[in-house]
Amino acid sequence: MLTKMAQETREIPQVVAKQLAANAMLWEALAVELKARDIHFVVTVARGSSDHACTFAKYLFETYLGLPVASAAPSINTIYQGKLKLKHALVIGVSQSGQSPDICEVLKHAKEQGALTVAVVNQSESPLAKLADHVIPLLAGPELAVAATKSYVGSLAALVQGVAICVQDHVLLNALKQLPERMEQALNVKWDLALSTLHHVQDILTIGRGFGFPIAQEAALKFKETCRLHAEPFSSAEVMHGPFALIQKAFPILQFAQNDATLSGSLTLAEKMSQLGSHVLLAIPEGLAPVPAGVQALPLPSSLHGTLDPLVAIVAFYGMVEKLALLRGFNPDKPENLKKVTETR
Repeated sequence: MLTKMAQETREIPQVVAKQLAANAMLWEALAVELKARDIHFVVTVARGSSDHACTFAKYLFETYLGLPVASAAPSINTIYQGKLKLKHALVIGVSQSGQSPDICEVLKHAKEQGALTVAVVNQSESPLAKLADHVIPLLAGPELAVAATKSYVGSLAALVQGVAICVQDHVLLNALKQLPERMEQALNVKWDLALSTLHHVQDILTIGRGFGFPIAQEAALKFKETCRLHAEPFSSAEVMHGPFALIQKAFPILQFAQNDATLSGSLTLAEKMSQLGSHVLLAIPEGLAPVPAGVQALPLPSSLHGTLDPLVAIVAFYGMVEKLALLRGFNPDKPENLKKVTETR
């Protein structure tokens, strides 16, 4: 019998297809207002997996729209009673439940300051949704496993669609139409090599660059949540500093590569870490580039678009990490000490 996490992971392609069809007009309306407003920057507010989606949003908005993106620290509002000047901001709250008081308070303050506010949320009748000027529903349906899967990937897909519509990037919009099919393919890849490698390890680094970095963040969180495996995420640029001292014989590393300007550097780093004796697992689209000697490839479907490759990769990862949790003797649906909805201030 499938775990709830496995069931929900398998629903991701259908969720994304439904969302892309239903939300286009909502994003088009937001794009019109965005052009009419004097927006200088973007502020994101979220927790957990949703905050990793906001890291992805940073790369999207800065790369495609040229708008600087900052991640809000909710305690500035909720604990320290700070007042941010957000009149010229687009403020985006991302949440599965839309219930956390601190996320809601930041969005409420932003609206009072004259910001344009958006809720990307699974519960479209939630407190967060009711506060926002625009609501983008994730349409993921009930998510019962504690570890978020379809709501996280849905958040990424929603944000990509929004940016693609705002800039009228027809290459990216056409690639989005094929994304659910690629995700279906990702559900069927075999990452048995990762299972055998990570069965008994206690520590791991997850590494990505650019659009792949938020995926590395999410993978590290899921290792902790479901497998009690201590994992730390790094950009491949940052890992070359202090964390590189950890690179030694047999140390496990999960690295993500995508079809964009980061590819060459990612392959060079993978090779260097392998030469130092680390056990490097590289998730890379099929046929994209030769894998360096000593590096072990985790297969992914062929590249659809550099910006979308990480979304396909995380679907494949979810399938593996659920199996790894069971292999290590844990129930991925009910991580110890955790609950589905966490309300913070």
